[in-house]
Amino acid sequence: MRISGRIFLTAILTGLFTGLFIASAEEFFSRDRVFGGTEALATFVPLPPLAALLVSVGLRQRRLTPRMTGVAYLTLAIPLLGIGMGGANVLQQMLGGATGGGFWGLVFAIRSSRAGAISK
Repeated sequence: MRISGRIFLTAILTGLFTGLFIASAEEFFSRDRVFGGTEALATFVPLPPLAALLVSVGLRQRRLTPRMTGVAYLTLAIPLLGIGMGGANVLQQMLGGATGGGFWGLVFAIRSSRAGAISK
């Protein structure tokens, strides 16, 4: 088994930016202490693909955009929604996003081969 270091790094950065964007949007929209359906829709639908696109373009790996979109939505679904319901701040959600992105990125970074080393 080999782990693609480039895909793994891209996934961690995608999770980090997903956490940043989601936490910032939650802070912005919940100034009145109510996070309604329209606000949730405006937060959870466009921001994860935006994070995936920005990281993929920034690292010049545009072919990874569909995979990183999957990582962004999986990171949103498992660690970020739970952390956000617990009342986490922006830094905690960024760290949770990076951790979730690293975990979900392993699914896309692991591939079969004869050598068992970490590749570049």
